[in-house]
Amino acid sequence: MVVEHNDAYQALITRVGGKSKFNDIDIIPNLLSDTEKAILIKTVQKVSQLKDKQQLVIHPIYSNSPKVKWELEFSPVLQSDRPVEYLICSLREIPMDENDLEHILFELSESETRFRGFFEQAPLGMCVLKGTELITEYANDNILKIWGKSRKEVIGIPLEEVRPEFEIQQSHVKRIKDIFKSKQPLTINELKLSTAVSDGYFIALYEPLKNDKNEVTRILVMIKDITEQVNFKKELLKAKDILKIAMDASEMGSWNIDLAHKQILLSERAQQIYELENNRLDIEEAKSMIYPEDIGHLTRGIIRALHHRNAFNIEYQINLKGITAKRKWIRTAGKAYYNEDGKAIYIAGAVLDITEHKQDEIRKNDFIGMVSHELKTPLTSLSAYVQLLQHKLKETDNSLHAQILDKINVQLKKMSLMIDGFLNISLLESGKILLNKTNFNFIELVKTITEESRMVSPSHFIQVIGPEELYVYADMEKIGNVISNLIGNAAKYSKKESLIAIKCEIQKDDLVVSVEDEGMGIRENDIPRLFDRFYRVESPDTKTIAGFGVGLYICAEVIERHKGKIWVESKLGKGSTFYFSLPFSNEPQ
Repeated sequence: MVVEHNDAYQALITRVGGKSKFNDIDIIPNLLSDTEKAILIKTVQKVSQLKDKQQLVIHPIYSNSPKVKWELEFSPVLQSDRPVEYLICSLREIPMDENDLEHILFELSESETRFRGFFEQAPLGMCVLKGTELITEYANDNILKIWGKSRKEVIGIPLEEVRPEFEIQQSHVKRIKDIFKSKQPLTINELKLSTAVSDGYFIALYEPLKNDKNEVTRILVMIKDITEQVNFKKELLKAKDILKIAMDASEMGSWNIDLAHKQILLSERAQQIYELENNRLDIEEAKSMIYPEDIGHLTRGIIRALHHRNAFNIEYQINLKGITAKRKWIRTAGKAYYNEDGKAIYIAGAVLDITEHKQDEIRKNDFIGMVSHELKTPLTSLSAYVQLLQHKLKETDNSLHAQILDKINVQLKKMSLMIDGFLNISLLESGKILLNKTNFNFIELVKTITEESRMVSPSHFIQVIGPEELYVYADMEKIGNVISNLIGNAAKYSKKESLIAIKCEIQKDDLVVSVEDEGMGIRENDIPRLFDRFYRVESPDTKTIAGFGVGLYICAEVIERHKGKIWVESKLGKGSTFYFSLPFSNEPQ
């Protein structure tokens, strides 16, 4: 595409009968024969590849001036090692009759006009420096604006006088003057210029202009403002430094997966975590280090993230290479990056060694399980003694003692449920929880638990809505714990004498159960973490309500292991409804 052109080019195209828009790059090729068109295209490609000037003489046979030839010169605009983005093209008409003096004089005039027009309309700051004194011969508006000078202040004056700051940049001036000897172009990247009106960074391109004797007589200077890019690069480097400091402080490593070549590149810290001698390894080698039970979990997580184009955060175990007895727990987080066609080309992320944290967690769960198990024995004995006393008191009229024993029994049940919760956490974390599935009447289970809940929370109205019979295939004890937990939470977080409604219904192939209360409700930003382990909603209303934040976590784990779902809908100040679903079937699966 033609980015800029001068008035002379426009006049030429109009004169030769060009019909297209003036930014159409095909105007000139369309005036040529197929052979010359191919030569023109090949010449342009050669300039881009070799980054060197090329000249070409062509004959526009399909123009309104078929008796002339065109001399084209293509010059690449060089920017360090970057690919050529712009070409400067000059076009000169040569009459077929070289003795046509009038035409030659006209061309000289046109050439001058084209040269000045090119200067004025060029998108870059441009000037021409004449001789080793670097006298400014031409300067366009863009470069005058950068310098903060008028044309009168620069034309015919040596550059060092025009730009006093060059007095302290003698090495820079010397490199420019050396062009007259070397005859080679010069590119200076990130040149810092400071004037009264401009303070920034520029790319300066110095192109030698030669006479017929191949002597450099002038230098064409082109300046492009790159202040924004340089400042962005500085901010990027600053951000990278901050990120490196943060990753070093957290002992986190980074990695990058090249999906095309199936290669993984590890940072120094990541290499230390995996205890590898090399910072590169292929995907198959990496997979061989992952604990077999975790490969499926890790693979599914990454595939799911690729499909939805979001990030992933996964924990897994590895066997250190060559040391099968030694394992590590790893947490890795990452995200895929895609090309223009929407194809994932690489995945980048971070990795953290969480072995110590996991071992602490395992020890803590073992301790909780052990203590909870030991507490169950005296608690069972206490419950048995209370039941014995209750049986004995039936033979007397001592109502006060009976009431006290009833209250003791309620508190013992609460404590038993709490201990069961901690035991379940311990079993869940160790992967030892097993489901004992049977066919049972779900409605009967709900009603039984509701009656027990009415004893524990007599101040609430608990209502069951659903059919009289509804059989499911599940672990009755664990599903009972889920229902009991949801009813207990509904009573705990709602006012006395409020309604708790339990609804059971079949929706498609699922049994859906809801527990609705008229309580305080839940803030929207708390809902996503509600089923996390040990998570409790922090608010002035919940400070006085006891709990460890394990009940909903256990409910979610039990329902998930039944291949069901659990969720909540809530409005702050109006109440909440907790739902869970189970696959519905009357037959064992």
